[in-house]
Amino acid sequence: MSNTNCAPAANRKKLSFLDSYLTLWIFSAMFIGVSIGYFVPSTATFINSMSSGTTNIPLAIGLILMMYPPLAKVRYEKIPQIFKNIKLVLMSLFITWVIAPFFMFILSYIFLKDYPEYMTGLILIGIAPCIAMVIVWNELADGNREYIAGLVGINSILQVLLFSAYSYFYLTKMPAVFGMKSLDIAITMSQIAESVFIYLGIPSWQELLVDTR
Repeated sequence: MSNTNCAPAANRKKLSFLDSYLTLWIFSAMFIGVSIGYFVPSTATFINSMSSGTTNIPLAIGLILMMYPPLAKVRYEKIPQIFKNIKLVLMSLFITWVIAPFFMFILSYIFLKDYPEYMTGLILIGIAPCIAMVIVWNELADGNREYIAGLVGINSILQVLLFSAYSYFYLTKMPAVFGMKSLDIAITMSQIAESVFIYLGIPSWQELLVDTR
């Protein structure tokens, strides 16, 4: 018996060749990057030299180019309507700011407690909501662009306000609870705000200028 809830095959979004093998391209890029760093150690110094504060210029350009196409399709005037579903928004924020950081800390403690540098990196990933790939994955899944743009906007603001406090808590207080030495990293609110503006603000601002013309 056929499932009437399934969308007709003709109406399903067809991924392009590049999108269909996105996982392969990501792992290939990781392999190439690690290989270059291993065989040509000076590459890391060269890339880091093209940085402004905490923002790496080539990386910023790449992320902006990656996020601009999905953000260009967002109907920004419809974003306020999305937040009428308060329960859905609160659930998303709870998972992002309560469950995810704690879960990533537990993972880092289980697998990386003997490698404090890697443990610090994994914790920082857990307390920094993803911006670029969330937008890209939503686009690939043909999800609600307005909802994602709104959530990313809220999470970006919260990231600016909370990241320093979360970093202090998960790198200083939580390791002590598990009998470990405190980890250390110095990140200011202005540096976080700068990164958020570059990665999210620039492509959104450009699209808003286009829409108002």
